[in-house]
Amino acid sequence: MSSIITLLALFFSAIAMFYLRHTDAKRRRSHRQPAWAKKRYTKTAWVLSLLPGFVLLLMQAFAALIMWFAAYSLVGWIIAVSKPK
Repeated sequence: MSSIITLLALFFSAIAMFYLRHTDAKRRRSHRQPAWAKKRYTKTAWVLSLLPGFVLLLMQAFAALIMWFAAYSLVGWIIAVSKPK
């Protein structure tokens, strides 16, 4: 059960990380993409990215929290390393 909860939490965190990667100005410049024209919601995306960990803590699902915490940085690195299309 805790692995399913962990995967759901990672999914929601990854969505926010994808948004952060897609709108990052430095990343877009380095890959010669046009600047992001819309307003960026960086703080909101960071909060939404970390919110599943807080929810797991409130649910007292400590095993899921530890698995989410360990996989959070791994998923972040995988998202950051991939090149844009």
